[in-house]
Amino acid sequence: MKQKKRHSGLRITIWALLGFGIGSMSGRLGIALFTAIVFGFARWLGERLGAPKEQVQPTGVPPLSASMSDHYQTSGLTDSEIQVFRDTMDAAAKQITTIETLTEAVPKLKQVALNHDLVPVLHAYFKAIVDQPKRLPEAANFLYDHLPNLERLMTRYQTITHHEVKSADTFAVLDQAEQAIGQLADNITNQYQAFVADDIEDLESEIALTQKQIPETSSGKHAARENNTQEELIAHDGTQQSHQ
Repeated sequence: MKQKKRHSGLRITIWALLGFGIGSMSGRLGIALFTAIVFGFARWLGERLGAPKEQVQPTGVPPLSASMSDHYQTSGLTDSEIQVFRDTMDAAAKQITTIETLTEAVPKLKQVALNHDLVPVLHAYFKAIVDQPKRLPEAANFLYDHLPNLERLMTRYQTITHHEVKSADTFAVLDQAEQAIGQLADNITNQYQAFVADDIEDLESEIALTQKQIPETSSGKHAARENNTQEELIAHDGTQQSHQ
């Protein structure tokens, strides 16, 4: 960085001297100084406008492993899409961690979470998105709306429960907050089920096909056993007749 600044200053100085030389041709010192200033300023402005912007590295995002990089590329994501995806999912992971911490810290929140299977659904939804990163837009409502609102609502709930003096209105607001949290949890569950609906349908088709094949296989084996038994009986009768 310091070396780049030195080179920039040298170029500005050269341009200023060039301007001074051109201005000196007029034979007037004032014009020479003015021309030097104009040339120097023009070069300085060019350095500022033409300087490449420093890339801001994302903060807090874990390094990308080789396996996950392959997974994202195989899924069809570009480098810029991978960065957006990782930033988005990193924020979601932090929100889920906060929600888990709040459920453990506040008994009422833990009860609501247990009643709606909130934490397992959050983890399952997160994993499903990572498994199919190209479908990130389909989970936008969850990632950019429901999840942040849930974290914010639970955080405020915890803050109010720490109030030493609570009025009837306070308890009424807490009850409303619990209902809102439960509704958000149900909405997230519905969104998750819709997100993995194709996977469930594929599994159901596999199960139906397997169940259809099992009776056919069993019937074939049963028919084969019957044929073998009949052949054995015929052979046995033939043996007895020959002896007679």
